[in-house]
Amino acid sequence: MNSKNSEARSAKYKATREALRQLSNQVKIMIESGELDVANINEGLIRLYSQDGHSEFKTFHQWKKDGKSIKKGSKAFTVWASPQEIPHPDPESDDEEMTYFPICYLFSNKQVTERRAS
Repeated sequence: MNSKNSEARSAKYKATREALRQLSNQVKIMIESGELDVANINEGLIRLYSQDGHSEFKTFHQWKKDGKSIKKGSKAFTVWASPQEIPHPDPESDDEEMTYFPICYLFSNKQVTERRAS
C-alpha cells in the first residue's frame, strides 16, 4: 500500500476514534445524570443514532448474511467493539498489557436494500 494512502487512512481512523471518544463522553454524562436510561455507552450511542427511522443496527457482514446490501455512499455509525488485550506500547510501564477498544462500524435498516439475485 502506498505510504500516503496509509497515512491518510491512519489520520481518518484517528479522527473517527476521537469523534467517537467525544460522543461517548457526552453519553456517559447523560447516563450519569439519568437523562439516558441504558446499561452502557454503546447502548447510549445506539439510542442517539436511533432517529429518523434508523432502528436496527448491524455490521456489514451481519446485513450480508441477512441477504442485504449496503447502499452506496452510506456512512457507518460507530460504536466500541469488544475490548482486546494488547502489549503495552510503553516498555517502561509496569503493565505488560493494556485494554484497547477498537471501533465497530454499524449500518442501519435505512441504509440497506435487498441483495440482487446473481
